[in-house]
Amino acid sequence: MKRSAVFCSALMWLTIPSPAMAGGGEPFEPIDAQAMIDACWAQSYELRAGSTADAREGILRSVLCLEERILDQFEVLFSPDVLTREEAAKQLDTIRMSYGGLYWKLYNEHQGCLFCGTQYHTSHVSALARLMEQTLRAAADQRNRYKL
Repeated sequence: MKRSAVFCSALMWLTIPSPAMAGGGEPFEPIDAQAMIDACWAQSYELRAGSTADAREGILRSVLCLEERILDQFEVLFSPDVLTREEAAKQLDTIRMSYGGLYWKLYNEHQGCLFCGTQYHTSHVSALARLMEQTLRAAADQRNRYKL
């Protein structure tokens, strides 16, 4: 009788997926958000070292890279019934245009700025980059927490 109980317990442990396993029985590899963030910034390093216009373009390229990494995480986090990659991409685009536009006006079109020069011409994309980094970290944290 005792052997039977031990056997059933052992069988149960063998058939229940381990929390350290990803969906397909593969060992879960923690998501390293910082590595993805660093890679997105590395790809635009040389461009960002140029003129103000080049720096703005370089930061924007990093923002777009961060958005793609966010979409990759969302594809795992959400079923298509909840949020498709296309819907998430549209939402990120809306955020980029709205948030970036607001920051552009805040630093470059206020009443005190009769001629502010180009010193704040990257403020809007830098603000977007910080927001996308935060979103990517949050998505990676959720994946890591639930081993998705």
